[in-house]
Amino acid sequence: MKHISHYIGLLVLTAILLIGSVLFSTLYLNLVNQRTDEVILGLLNRGNTHRDVLEESFNQETIEHVSLMESASEFSVVITDEKGNILNASNRLTEEMKKELTHTEFKDQRKDMVLQTPTEQGDFLMTDSPIEISGVHQGHVFMFAPETLIQQVVKPLRQQFIQVGIIAVFLSLVTVAICTRLISRPLIKMERATAKLRDGDLEVDLPINRSDELGALARSITQLAKDLDYVNRERTEFLAHISHELRTPLTYVKGYADILSRPNLLESEKTMYLSIIKEESEHLSQLIEQLMLLARSDENEFVVKRLPLALDQVILSIAEKTRPAIEEKGLQFVVSGHPVSVTGDEIRLGQVILNLLDNARKYTEAGEIEVRYGTNDIGPYFAIRDTGIGIAEEALPHVKKRLYRSEPSRSRSHGGSGLGLTIATAIVQAHDALLDIKSEPNAGTIVTVQWKG
Repeated sequence: MKHISHYIGLLVLTAILLIGSVLFSTLYLNLVNQRTDEVILGLLNRGNTHRDVLEESFNQETIEHVSLMESASEFSVVITDEKGNILNASNRLTEEMKKELTHTEFKDQRKDMVLQTPTEQGDFLMTDSPIEISGVHQGHVFMFAPETLIQQVVKPLRQQFIQVGIIAVFLSLVTVAICTRLISRPLIKMERATAKLRDGDLEVDLPINRSDELGALARSITQLAKDLDYVNRERTEFLAHISHELRTPLTYVKGYADILSRPNLLESEKTMYLSIIKEESEHLSQLIEQLMLLARSDENEFVVKRLPLALDQVILSIAEKTRPAIEEKGLQFVVSGHPVSVTGDEIRLGQVILNLLDNARKYTEAGEIEVRYGTNDIGPYFAIRDTGIGIAEEALPHVKKRLYRSEPSRSRSHGGSGLGLTIATAIVQAHDALLDIKSEPNAGTIVTVQWKG
């Protein structure tokens, strides 16, 4: 990861150079060809001008005049008759020029044309302008130009392209360096952040305000850090609480067992101490059973027996068992509904109903607890409403999460292990149902278990 900027930079730079090279090469070749064509066309037009003069007056004086005009220039003009005999030349002809003239078909009354360019054999340009007077072929005007004429035009162009190319490469390097830095910097920061998470440091600072994929990744990593921090804190608190919950009944059991070992105890005292030991043992067994259920749910080994059952009968049975404890607190207890059937595990669903009613009783000091059941537009359901202390808004999204306890001090004051709602949620989900909680502080809570029809 620490070299990702190099990889990105090299990739981008290579792409820019490849595209730039193709574009520059194409543009350079087109410009060179254009300038070369301009030079050749100029040479041909020069020959045509001399040809036009000779067609008006094809005599020795005019021929010498044309030759004299080109004698001081960098061009050479050769005037021949229709058979190829040289009538005059502005400059001394080289062997290559003579060789080219000997291979010319003078009897061919050709149009104005370029006979040779520097790209072919030879180091000069050659054009031919046939002379025709009254439709009769009278001769030719050959124009010669050195190859250096084209080089004089192309060389400055080449130098300009080299200069522009160097500037373009420099600007490309700067652009690539800036772009790769902008792209790789957040990636490197994310790599360092994940390394910190791996080492247990959950404090990360990433650019979460970006609106692109890097911003989405930064937000995901930041959320992961928060989730890990939450899990770590809740795990620590959970283990501390479970340790306390296990230690309390064990302390009672050990303490009263020591008392029972004393001599001269009354039978009534023995009975009372044994009753306390039994009660704490049952509490300890219940806590261990809850932990085992939670572990099985966590490992996806939670199994329910799906059989047709009358849900209303299960609710009424559990309601009658809990009614004395609820009414003992001076609470009104209302149970109403219509017959409803589902497919599920009677024991597990009874456990859910019992847990929800027990929570309602614990957290309700005055008012009422209401149980409703039946079938709505979605499917079978049952709901338990209380007028208790409710749940804080910030805690409500988390109450069903594993290991979460809302206001631990208050939970301990009302008793319970803090595992009941987690287990109830797991049981409901195993029945393909949904457990929904709505609550307001000091206004009560409504817990609904809903099946789809």
